[in-house]
Amino acid sequence: MHAVLRMLVVAAIFSVVWTGTGEARSLKLASWNLEHLADTDREGCRPRTHADYQLLKKYAEQLNADVVAVQEVENEQALARVFDPEKWSIEISGNPDRTPPAKCDKTERVLITQRTGFAIKKGLRYTRNPDVIALDIDSNSRLRYGVDITIDAGTPLRLLSIHLKSGCPAAPAGSKDEDCVMLFRQQKVLKDWVSERARDEIPFVIMGDFNRRLQNEEDFWTGLDDPTHPARDLSLPVKRDTESRCRKEFKQFIDYIVFNTESFAMAKPDSFRVLRFDGEESTFPSDHCPISIELEVRDLENLEPEKKHISTGLKWYRRSAEFPLIARFIYEQAMRRVDTLKQEMGDADNWVVSMDADETIFDNSQGQLENEYLGLGYVAERWKRWEERGAADEVPGAIQFMNHVLRSGGKIAVITNRENDFNEITRGNLVRLGLLDDRRKVCVLGRTELDTEKGNPAEWQQYGYQNDKDRRRRLVRDGNAVGCWASDRDGSVKASWSRPHQIPLWIGDNVLDLPLITQQGARSRGTGSLVFGRDYFLLPNPLYGSWTDNPPSP
Repeated sequence: MHAVLRMLVVAAIFSVVWTGTGEARSLKLASWNLEHLADTDREGCRPRTHADYQLLKKYAEQLNADVVAVQEVENEQALARVFDPEKWSIEISGNPDRTPPAKCDKTERVLITQRTGFAIKKGLRYTRNPDVIALDIDSNSRLRYGVDITIDAGTPLRLLSIHLKSGCPAAPAGSKDEDCVMLFRQQKVLKDWVSERARDEIPFVIMGDFNRRLQNEEDFWTGLDDPTHPARDLSLPVKRDTESRCRKEFKQFIDYIVFNTESFAMAKPDSFRVLRFDGEESTFPSDHCPISIELEVRDLENLEPEKKHISTGLKWYRRSAEFPLIARFIYEQAMRRVDTLKQEMGDADNWVVSMDADETIFDNSQGQLENEYLGLGYVAERWKRWEERGAADEVPGAIQFMNHVLRSGGKIAVITNRENDFNEITRGNLVRLGLLDDRRKVCVLGRTELDTEKGNPAEWQQYGYQNDKDRRRRLVRDGNAVGCWASDRDGSVKASWSRPHQIPLWIGDNVLDLPLITQQGARSRGTGSLVFGRDYFLLPNPLYGSWTDNPPSP
């Protein structure tokens, strides 16, 4: 459905969707191409002074948005000059610098790398999804990645910040112009992203510089929009005749905020705005004006129908003050234990901390929030897709603890019941969260069929395994965990792990994260000779576990 008709019905949809009794939360989304924003004065194609950055910062404050999709930003440091890191979380795309660097069109200055990203107001919870790298469809041109986040404003909302190829604002799809060919290849990437979001069934918004006049053309828009499918039916909050009101020369927009059906139902009618700068156009602090729109988002527990709710355990895990305090305290105590182990081990470099992954290191509650938004519990296929996203947050204190182990001379074996095929995704998620990336000291071991009793009954009987992690712990101790050096390039990883190791400390969120223990056995006999606070630490997990009737795989 195109923007005109959609704007006529938005108020009616809005009144139907939000029938809960709780107060709606106002959420303001914005998009701003900052024009070659560099991290240093007088660099790039738009060299700026300190006063210029202060002016940008003034308009950022005037914009007063909760989430700002940004484009043409060099790096985190550049954006921090406009959005104070004390007040804003900053996420910038990971595309590499161009080598060799290009020159600006009109000068011999070095063209800084143009990246997309977000500034997210502190206090608004979000997760970072993998960048949409496929938008860089031409490695020679170094096109810009998309930055993909999911915010939790009471209801999950997925946001994508993009900056598409310039030079094809209105030409038809069949144009042979090189810029148009690349732009329409990017269109296909966006369409795939929209189709994936339709499968997820979570509301989404695409924000940024499309470099395309979407209001008055059909080719690019119809390649994205699918009015026959509610989750792929896209809408613009501007009518065909709405003028951009930024620069007199350009009457039509190329920056847009694009909604799907569910997200558009949250938009406040007539709240779309353009923040026009003061003074003459020659003095404007950037060549694009920020655009914004306001949403009203109800908390999940106040949504209708009643199937949409947030469970007590999830609410406590995500929203309580107690959980992060408890998690950090446990990890602080575990670090003290590591300090003692460092003294006890002396010069030994073969001691390992055994750690679970999910709800021990990784906070996967965003994935569960999305399930509960859809009225679902644990769904194996959705859990698998969540793992593939590599978007888990950190359990407070986990990464600091892991790095402390590594700096103290220890190693870490992450023994998880995620599938073995996801080991590299799991490692990538750890590194994104800040783990020191050293395969010689950090091993990730997912579950294989041989780890299960059904897949390996003889070995289970021989060694007396009690749970699916016992075999991998034994292999680490014996120096036979070949998965630890699966990606070895020079033999150093194998040399580090292919020898006997001690495991003096276990960290998890479930008793099955301890050796040779079952849920029933721990209830009746405790943890044997293992002492809590010395040999192991367990974090609280009210979401799932071996204590439930139908626990999920992790």
